Amino acid sequence: MMRITFIILFSVLFGNIALAQKEKAPVIIPDLPVDMETGLYSYSAVIEVHGANKEEIYKRAFNWANSYYKNPADVIREKDPVAGKLLIKARYRINNEPDKKGVVTQAGDVMYTLTMNFKDGRYKYEITKINWQQTSYYPIERWKDQSAPSYKAAFPYYLKQSDESIKALIMDFTTKIGAVATSKPKDW
Repeated sequence: MMRITFIILFSVLFGNIALAQKEKAPVIIPDLPVDMETGLYSYSAVIEVHGANKEEIYKRAFNWANSYYKNPADVIREKDPVAGKLLIKARYRINNEPDKKGVVTQAGDVMYTLTMNFKDGRYKYEITKINWQQTSYYPIERWKDQSAPSYKAAFPYYLKQSDESIKALIMDFTTKIGAVATSKPKDW
């Protein structure tokens, strides 16, 4: 009898500890930047590149895009060195959280538009129209609405991946193009 009591006590005590270790911490939804006019997620800044004229900055950005994207001819939609504009429509892949066995499955592609405008000594980038590739337009802002009937527990994980992917993209091009300081004046 004592042995059975000990086994039950042992399994309850250590069984709860084992269960507690298996529980995942909830994904914290990142605070993504929102465009005040549209209410949609949007990443933008003006980057100063001291000592470089508009043409040189454009050339660096164009070279970056050609080396960063696997198929630059497909994603570069507008290239205008005279006006100082580069328009890119691309995507990145998101995944579902690993299952209990650690297997990661794909959740789809997220499309975005990257617009770059160039002036002497600076450029402005805007990453907008961020949407989950579905049969119809599905902006990622929907992933935050927990009251929606289509809400899924995976959405915070998707938002986290999206924020990380876009920040990695920004870090890559600001490093390659050259960045000294960021600002956001009205007349950039």
